[in-house]
Amino acid sequence: MSTSVGSDIFAFLAILLVGLLVLLLLRRVLPLRSTPAYVLVPIFLALFLPVSIILLLPIDLASSLRTDDEATRGVWLPETLILLAWRITYWLTFALTWYKIPNIPFILPLLGEYIDSGYRTPRDRILYSLRSNGRYQLIVLGCAFGGLVYVFLQNGFKGTSVKALVMA
Repeated sequence: MSTSVGSDIFAFLAILLVGLLVLLLLRRVLPLRSTPAYVLVPIFLALFLPVSIILLLPIDLASSLRTDDEATRGVWLPETLILLAWRITYWLTFALTWYKIPNIPFILPLLGEYIDSGYRTPRDRILYSLRSNGRYQLIVLGCAFGGLVYVFLQNGFKGTSVKALVMA
């Protein structure tokens, strides 16, 4: 049975390097000391998670190879660690973009509109952000409804047609 110590060290250093590069990029664009943490942390995660997938996917593919030869396998990690990494990446990305906290619909879109609003008080900024995101969601819902009507007119009222539209 072979161990993945070398791969563990490489993966840890690669993730650390990705985090450092994301911080350097943020430092170039934002003043890190004066930017509030409620802005910096979600933006860091929004950049870090997609870039870490670039590392995670090849490691996952190499880990799923059915060979015991370490030289042909490359960088590989145990199956439980790969599963945990995918779950963390997926759920954090989901939470940042789509998760609904009772009063905060979508963290990143709401935060983006909150920061871009020209209002001075937090209450006015939140209301502007909610209005703007609500308008966007209504536009998307209207387009989806228009697509649904089009599919029904073209294919008739079939469940497979709706399933295809939802998947697209």
